[in-house]
Amino acid sequence: MATYESLNEFLQEAERDLQKLEADKSYCLDLYKSMQQHIDLCLGTKQYESLFDLFPYFEEPDSYPQFHNSSETKRIHILLNILKLELKYEKTPFLSTANDYNGIMAQYLMTIFAMRRLELALSEEAMAEAATYLTSVPLTIYAAMFISQNEYFENYENLFWNLYTCMKSIWPIGDKIQWLTWLFEREPVQQATLELASLYMEVHNYSRAYQYLTAIPSPSKDIVALISSLKELL
Repeated sequence: MATYESLNEFLQEAERDLQKLEADKSYCLDLYKSMQQHIDLCLGTKQYESLFDLFPYFEEPDSYPQFHNSSETKRIHILLNILKLELKYEKTPFLSTANDYNGIMAQYLMTIFAMRRLELALSEEAMAEAATYLTSVPLTIYAAMFISQNEYFENYENLFWNLYTCMKSIWPIGDKIQWLTWLFEREPVQQATLELASLYMEVHNYSRAYQYLTAIPSPSKDIVALISSLKELL
């Protein structure tokens, strides 16, 4: 702990600290403005891979810690991670319908709001409105996963299952299997287990379907009969 010879020395040190904080704040604000401009340019010209130029600001050890305290900058990082997986697996990017920074942030917040409605499932009308919005944007499983992991949700069973029900007519079967596998790993509920088995039977992977069905505790007579039928195919 620093010691001071006089009150004046203490006040001078405090003034230097305040000046440094102000300089750091100014730097962060300038950097944030530059990032917004870069995002505007990349979204406006659809040069999505150029957005990865922003990764070092979040992932290099010497990047400013003050910069990471903003919810908006954290969401930029989330969007970059979503985009990285979407491009890797050749999906239509979640941010592809936005033309600028304000547009993608509005879309992100609306997506959280719609997912919250699915999580709470307060009324059929609210659920229907959420489904209408989420199916109007390119909501990939990667966007849904990163948002659910990094925003505050509590009832993952409700959220994952209702989101699956909402998106099942849009997501390809491989993505549906991946999404339900995530749910099964977190909350191994029977409805997800049955749906996974059904999807695996649809792609003729009977061994995986058998694996999920036999994991169901106290199966019904219909499930027992299905397990017996699958066993004959293995």
